[in-house]
Amino acid sequence: MASTFSFGFSGDDIDIDESEINDEQEQTTSAEGAGNPLPELIEAKTHEIGEWLPTLPSQLSYNRLTITKPQNDSGREITLARREIFDVRTQLMAEDSTEQDSNEELIAGLEEGDLKPNVYEGGFKTWECALDLGRLVANEDLMGFAEADVNLERHVIELGAGTAIPSLTLFAQLLLKNESGLSKMRTHFTFADYNSTVLRLVTLPNLLLTWNEIVSRQSTPADAPSAAEDGDEELDITPELLDSFVKDLSTRGITVAFISGAWSPEFVNLVLGENSEGNRRTLVMASETIYSPSSLGIFSETLLELLRRSTTPTVKSRALIAAKKVYFGVGGGVDEFLTVLKGISGNQFDVKEKLDIKSEGVGRVVLDISESGSGCQ
Repeated sequence: MASTFSFGFSGDDIDIDESEINDEQEQTTSAEGAGNPLPELIEAKTHEIGEWLPTLPSQLSYNRLTITKPQNDSGREITLARREIFDVRTQLMAEDSTEQDSNEELIAGLEEGDLKPNVYEGGFKTWECALDLGRLVANEDLMGFAEADVNLERHVIELGAGTAIPSLTLFAQLLLKNESGLSKMRTHFTFADYNSTVLRLVTLPNLLLTWNEIVSRQSTPADAPSAAEDGDEELDITPELLDSFVKDLSTRGITVAFISGAWSPEFVNLVLGENSEGNRRTLVMASETIYSPSSLGIFSETLLELLRRSTTPTVKSRALIAAKKVYFGVGGGVDEFLTVLKGISGNQFDVKEKLDIKSEGVGRVVLDISESGSGCQ
């Protein structure tokens, strides 16, 4: 691996509407290539959950998303909860009128769908490949949650998290397990997004909403009618609710961290901490982060460094990268990503196609990446 990181903006997510995808990406590429000066990159920074919970509004509006339940699983389907876009916009506008730092460009990005390098990377919306990755992790025990080894810690890292559908799916799987003994199974979630505002207004609320959705159902009689998936709901945010949320995560051995800012060596240090060794299984996930050629280098460097430093003699780390095979009119895509990845790592990493979707529009894949030649798990 090269000793230095090249820097570029981090494209987080791509819209489901392919015509909108190409328009947004071409606007981004034009801005990069037209000689327009880009805003200075934001340095990586860690945020604790207790720092942001008090900033939540008194009520959250949300909808439900059902992820295909695991194969041969007779239990309930995995239902996630996502904050409504209009609710995010309302809070952005309210804060814009009261705070010194303007949210004007974030509001414009949310309303117009523009991706702005080093400003807004699309994290307020849920994009197509994030759903692919969510379905994949719902159907496989990728983190060994079913294993009895309570000495094995789990670390889930999502790059360009945004609405965090893949990580929320794993989070929901943990919540659906019997609470007995879960405090002995330690699981750490790291949600990373360029925009701290996205993490605060979307990622964290989605985590809270999904937790409430699942624990509420667990206390509801089995014969009670299910809530409609497509219906909008509202949740009152009370001190009692937040206290229960924090205490329940602690009981279950779940810890959470948020990291904003650009990918960099410091970003990797913040994700893994000073001591990344130990008996820990690490899974890195990202969806639609490879559409921009200018960010392929830094994304690949960051990804490989995370995998190298988190792989131990006994436990191999892995990454799942969901993307479209080709991003027309932009220059990015799976082949370009693999070329950059191989140029950096040589043959030190194995890449496999975990999922290949050809039937719906542009082909999409989920790549499984891990260090080669290791005999660990």
